[in-house]
Amino acid sequence: MNSLAFRIALRLILYPALAFAGLSFFFFWLYAHPKRYPGAQTPAVFGLKFEGVKLKTSDGVELDAWFVPNAASKKAVVVCHGYPMDKSDVLGLTDFLAKDFNLLYFDFRATGRSGGFFATGGARETRDIDAALAFLRERGFSGAGLFGFSMGGATALLSKNPAVQARALDSPYADLRGQLNYIFGGWGRLRRPLVTLMKGWSLLLMGVNINSVRPVSNAEAYKRPLLLIHGADDSAVPAVNSSAIKAAAPAAELWLIERAGHGETRLRAGENYDRRVAEFFRRSL
Repeated sequence: MNSLAFRIALRLILYPALAFAGLSFFFFWLYAHPKRYPGAQTPAVFGLKFEGVKLKTSDGVELDAWFVPNAASKKAVVVCHGYPMDKSDVLGLTDFLAKDFNLLYFDFRATGRSGGFFATGGARETRDIDAALAFLRERGFSGAGLFGFSMGGATALLSKNPAVQARALDSPYADLRGQLNYIFGGWGRLRRPLVTLMKGWSLLLMGVNINSVRPVSNAEAYKRPLLLIHGADDSAVPAVNSSAIKAAAPAAELWLIERAGHGETRLRAGENYDRRVAEFFRRSL
């Protein structure tokens, strides 16, 4: 009888634990190997001439990219999109920059039309930015600015590439661990074990320690001009993220846009958005 009770108790503990581990793997896989959303729009939709190019990262991932030249400018800006979208998703957010700068758009690894299997929340995506800057160097640009939206903004802040001259970040997260905790906040007491297991899968299968993906801790980035933009009503990546970055970098500019949700900053700010971002890069590059 005792043996039977033990086996029943063991199964009551073991089976739910295995099911929960499987659930954590499902969420890890969902985020680390996202569905691709290759958009149909190109810069031509905005009246911009462009060149389709391929970039190669230091770890061998081929990235799909667009180079939008501006013969009247010797300055360049690399545009980094958000997760899990692609470069076409930020065309409508940044097309105005083509008036003053050469632009380079690219799809991060594991998104859009780029190669790569795993998305790492910025940990390895910094290599993608390195590849973009290497391409610009080959085209004669000694440095460039970075414009990043959401994950693209977080990755731009993580980059330690010395060729980065300035960063304009729209809705970045300050800390990947904190962002995951926020996303799964509705799980209550199950949140911590769920996120902990997801971190374990990340370390085991990708070699990425989520705890170390902390854009807010990259003090190197704060040595260059930094503009932070965030929607005050952003429910996907709350504005406290940019506030935390501002606290770590007092010299940074922080612009909170009222009534703007995630991806709505330019929509709400209108021409003021174009003017302020363009002026930031004009004086910083």
